[in-house]
Amino acid sequence: MAGLRKLIRIRHAGKRFCSPLRRLTAHRRTPSQLLEQSALWAQTGCKILGVASLAAVLGCQQISEHFNRVRPNNPVVGPPPPRISLEDSPSSLEQSPQLAMASGSRTGEIIPISQVVGSSSEPIEDSTVVAVVNSNQILASDIFSAYSRQLIAMKDKMPEDQFAIAKIELLKRDLPDHIERTLLSHALKTSLKQEQIEKLDSVLDQAFEEHVRKLLVKTGTTSALELDEKLKSEGTSLDDLRKTFGKHQLAMQYLSQHTEVQAEIGRVELLEYYNAHRADYSHPTRVKWQELRVSFAKHGGRTEALAELNKAVADLQAGKTFFEVAQKYSDGPTASNGGEWEWTTQGSLADEQVDETLFSLPLNGISRILESKDDFRVLRITAREDAHITRFEELQLEIRGKIMADLRKEKTNQVVQELKRTATIETIFDHDPELAKAMRDFGDF
Repeated sequence: MAGLRKLIRIRHAGKRFCSPLRRLTAHRRTPSQLLEQSALWAQTGCKILGVASLAAVLGCQQISEHFNRVRPNNPVVGPPPPRISLEDSPSSLEQSPQLAMASGSRTGEIIPISQVVGSSSEPIEDSTVVAVVNSNQILASDIFSAYSRQLIAMKDKMPEDQFAIAKIELLKRDLPDHIERTLLSHALKTSLKQEQIEKLDSVLDQAFEEHVRKLLVKTGTTSALELDEKLKSEGTSLDDLRKTFGKHQLAMQYLSQHTEVQAEIGRVELLEYYNAHRADYSHPTRVKWQELRVSFAKHGGRTEALAELNKAVADLQAGKTFFEVAQKYSDGPTASNGGEWEWTTQGSLADEQVDETLFSLPLNGISRILESKDDFRVLRITAREDAHITRFEELQLEIRGKIMADLRKEKTNQVVQELKRTATIETIFDHDPELAKAMRDFGDF
């Protein structure tokens, strides 16, 4: 890209390198979460999901303004792609030449993906086309690049067949996310004219240049070339980051454009929601408290523990604070913090004697000496909240926000489901009906 070529001229000092790779335990995001993330970016500055999540993106306002400029009043959209259902999916992916190795065959021929999956002789390579969404190919490298460092480490420790299985499992988990975002970004681009797409790419290039300047600082590199080499050593590259950056921006912009909700939410609707969710706003009695605990075992027996406790009681009577006394004499788990415990609800403690005592004491009240088979305890209440229901007047703004969030979620679901309904989606897992369904199981929430 022209933008990437210009990056070679960028110079910036920095501090240290921070890997852009996600952990293998990263969670998937639903369309509604993408939309909520997009709204958050508008307030606090964009962030890139996935591979490029290590820094905030600059130029978000410029991108937003450009989308507003290029948004077509009468978009030129070609005919919708032929509809495909799970029942219509070909039982053999040999009928779909796009779903094959783009390269990697010793003879250079296209290998149908049905011959690759599960075959020890033809493992999944980075160049394997793992899905096609409305003619947009998704390569295995699009998924694997986020985990390159981890995969390299795994490859050195696992037998080849187990490593191949691990890669397949990673594809099963992450491919639906990539299909979803490819579908959304494709939908946006098909709503624009060619000149609008070119302008959009130019704006994204400019925004990415700003992002790279921040990466130079965070990675301790001084040029785009050096940064690219650093990223390649981690199994990714600037090209990978740019591709991920653009796809996420386009996907979220599409959601933002098509999930706007116009709703009049009055007092009646707010009150109906409040009454239907009263349990969510009900709070049981709870207390904060301090504990002075003297264990028999740590003092040589009950008699010695009682003598130690009497010293503590004498200090309390002499005017020392409970906090000071607990730090000095207590051997409970919170002794170093003055014996303090956070909010505790009634019935949540296994020790019934302690639970009953806590909720019978007034604020700042100190209990009698409690004895168990293991220790002596003295308790003090530092804060108390009686059972109550938060008043409607205090919750109106929160409830309004929740209603709007529910409406946006419903709208987002409708948008994504409609795109799925009219999309052509093929994957390397379509030979298995259950997996084929799982690959398309996004946007449902």
